[in-house]
Amino acid sequence: MRLTVIRHAKAIARDKWHKDDADRPLTKDGISQAQEAFCLLSGCVGISEVWTSPWVRARHTAQLACEIWNLPLREVDWLAGGAVAPATWPTLLPASGDIALVGHEPDLGILLGALLGGRPVPLKKGGIALLEGPDLQHLTLQLLLSPKLLAAVAENA
Repeated sequence: MRLTVIRHAKAIARDKWHKDDADRPLTKDGISQAQEAFCLLSGCVGISEVWTSPWVRARHTAQLACEIWNLPLREVDWLAGGAVAPATWPTLLPASGDIALVGHEPDLGILLGALLGGRPVPLKKGGIALLEGPDLQHLTLQLLLSPKLLAAVAENA
């Protein structure tokens, strides 16, 4: 099983957005950041489907991944920020398969901690974690990429 966990790319700051938080969009920098990261990882993600929060910034991030990786997109309500306790998410995931989840903090960090048997592993905006194992109960962290590291790698590619 391979699980790729992606925090949405950089979005408009909360203090600059006066509408529903679920509708807060990505910035131009966030779109570029996501496209760059997904292009860099296009040959090594090894997933078959992307699941996303319905919130605009996560969905847009997921759509960018699906366009670059040529994958189907599935909107999942429980990935919305605070919709369902992240500790219960493993019961909502498939027992096997290779998927990516696109969502929000602190939920993604809590999920990563639960899957890895420890404390939360927070992701920065645009951060990506890759876990692999025979099943959900035996996943190990294979890769944790911050947006700064992804940008540095892209700059040198």
